[in-house]
Amino acid sequence: MKIALKTQFSQHLALTPQLQRSIELLQISSAELEEELAKAADENPLLEYAPPDQHKEDGDLSGKAEVMQANWTSSAPSSRDDDEDWDTRHEQQAQTTSLLNYLEEQIQSLRLDPAKKGFIFYLAGCLDDRGYLLESLDDLAIEIHQSLQLTPAAALLQLQEGLTQLQQLDPAGVGARSLSECLSLQIQRRMTTDLEHKNCLELAFLLAQNHLTKIAQKDWGKLRQLFKQSESAILEAVAIIKSLQHNPGLRFDTNVEQWVTPDVVVKLNTKGKWVVHSNQAFKPRLTLNQEYSRILKENNSKKSNSALHQKMLEARWLIKNIEQREETILKVAQAIVERQQNFFHQGNIAMKPMVLREIASAIGMHESTISRVTNNKYLACPAGIFEFKYFFSAQLSSDKGGSVSATAVQSLIKQIITAEAPKKPISDNQITNLLASQGFTVARRTVAKYREQLRIPPAHLRKN
Repeated sequence: MKIALKTQFSQHLALTPQLQRSIELLQISSAELEEELAKAADENPLLEYAPPDQHKEDGDLSGKAEVMQANWTSSAPSSRDDDEDWDTRHEQQAQTTSLLNYLEEQIQSLRLDPAKKGFIFYLAGCLDDRGYLLESLDDLAIEIHQSLQLTPAAALLQLQEGLTQLQQLDPAGVGARSLSECLSLQIQRRMTTDLEHKNCLELAFLLAQNHLTKIAQKDWGKLRQLFKQSESAILEAVAIIKSLQHNPGLRFDTNVEQWVTPDVVVKLNTKGKWVVHSNQAFKPRLTLNQEYSRILKENNSKKSNSALHQKMLEARWLIKNIEQREETILKVAQAIVERQQNFFHQGNIAMKPMVLREIASAIGMHESTISRVTNNKYLACPAGIFEFKYFFSAQLSSDKGGSVSATAVQSLIKQIITAEAPKKPISDNQITNLLASQGFTVARRTVAKYREQLRIPPAHLRKN
């Protein structure tokens, strides 16, 4: 969430300045941080802003980073078909703004108590790029209830109400916690305007809620029995479901390929170990204005300088939380690099399976905090620039008794395809068998999914 948008709600929502700033600052990228700090300095005379110095000895470490699709995201296909609730104006706006900014504009215009808006802003900042809320409301309530001076149950109730409001915003389906809920929210939205197809929409709603597996299996006979409907009625409802957005947030500018400045740099030390360094040369600096600070110290009457004194407190809060952000990012990066040493030596083939929970446990932080830190944060190493979340990968079992990461298996698949004969490309079934011969049991559909994530076409399209 943007600092500027959240500040106005701080008087109403009992988040401490420290918690509020920490949540906001952890979620934004280095580019967004630069914008926010420059704006904060413009609005606060106690702050002095120095932009990043891009001429340090490390040279230009910024560059293009291809953000790989994280393994925990849904593998369901996304329909790009237009729906009735999404006109050309929205589509054009989506291509030039982020999902979070688009939601913030809508939240700001809601006629709600500022405290309630605060919870909706908070939840919007917890969404992933697809528009899904992957963190449970229970976990979020536990994370914030103490600073709000609420019981976990009371905080949970506020979050539940906030999520209900968030799910009513555009794009339809945003704030869903599962594919089923995402589709159901979109169908409910259509029900309010498309009365002509009421019966079909009601059937589609029931199918989306509980029977997506049967739809994927094309088990029309079972569905006919369950709903006592004709096959044509079932297929008409299924057609509605297929026209919906599986990932509503991906319509927006997610910066899949972007020019980024890494937050940290990974280098090999003299002992042959990869270590993390903060990329200080490219970080904006915020300091206290010494002249105003001197005036405050010399003038003992806080009453006559109450506004200036308040600005001083705000400046100190912001500087402190920038430092906390930097420390947290560095801790997370160090924990990642410590566990993925082999990756930096050997590449993707040596990537270890790793989940957010491991890093959270290692550095003593909540899993939701790690989730925020790994989003839009980058590290630079000799192999290139990588988003933190790239290093988190699902675990696959090996016949040899160990485990291997999904990223390593993807690397093996890429190697197999690269070495294939151009006139006789290898099919997904053959790749599956080759992996099995190396001790990796992977389903053919998983091989196909990984191949698609690598942007490699199927065998019949690779044949020369």
